[in-house]
Amino acid sequence: MSLLDTYVASIRGLSSSTKTRYRELLADFQRAVGQKPSYTTDDVLQYLDILEKEGAKANYRRWVFSVLRSAYDTMDWPWFARKEERRIRPKAEAPKQPYLRQPQMAQILEAVASKPPMIQVLARIASLRPTRRIELQALNREDYTRPHLRVKTRKGGEPTTLTLDEQTCNLLDEYLAGRQDDDPALFASTLGRRISLSSLGLIAKEVLTSAGIFERGLGWYGFRRGLTTALHKAGVTERELQEYGGWRSPFMVHRYIQLEPSEVEEKVRRRHPLIKS
Repeated sequence: MSLLDTYVASIRGLSSSTKTRYRELLADFQRAVGQKPSYTTDDVLQYLDILEKEGAKANYRRWVFSVLRSAYDTMDWPWFARKEERRIRPKAEAPKQPYLRQPQMAQILEAVASKPPMIQVLARIASLRPTRRIELQALNREDYTRPHLRVKTRKGGEPTTLTLDEQTCNLLDEYLAGRQDDDPALFASTLGRRISLSSLGLIAKEVLTSAGIFERGLGWYGFRRGLTTALHKAGVTERELQEYGGWRSPFMVHRYIQLEPSEVEEKVRRRHPLIKS
């Protein structure tokens, strides 16, 4: 029985497709570092280096590292010491957090100008304050007294009061005047009941699609991340953003600020006393 067969036969509780992936990986490992009766940690380092040069993502290389460790344990080949393993194991990539840039927000407001007043108001509020979808849903008529809108924050934050611009107020007044129901909700469905979270999600998709910038993961959080990032770049501190956006702590604000590597490098170059040009 080959080394591959020995290892794959020892795996328990995995589907046949997963075993096939393991077999293909180990076959590629052997092709890359050569056929040998046994393997060392140097072979692991060599293979990881090859994968990185070929452009393999960090998460894939991390998975490869885990599979190879399992194979080495099964075959009783020498493996890294625990401290060395923590240092060598590829770091997981941070999950992608798509967000709206300022030009895209302006593009959205232009694209929704022909939409019903409610949709325009929702887009404008989301562009004014980093607002959660559930906060939009929870708004009541009594929370609006032109030009002020009281937002009851979720997840422990303090309520905030927004001052809406004249156009948003006019659109909101037009929308409320045309309502035929008595529901206390500020935003209602066509059935005259408080709008659902799923309906708000569909509206976000409609808004983004109309501007030609829809992608999975944007939604209302794309507005929230984008506006938080834009305000931070404009000089608003994390503590000020915490109060404005209704977060429990500045740490939560920090998670929403999206930094582009090129922007960070450029800012450092402008300010660094040794490399400033």
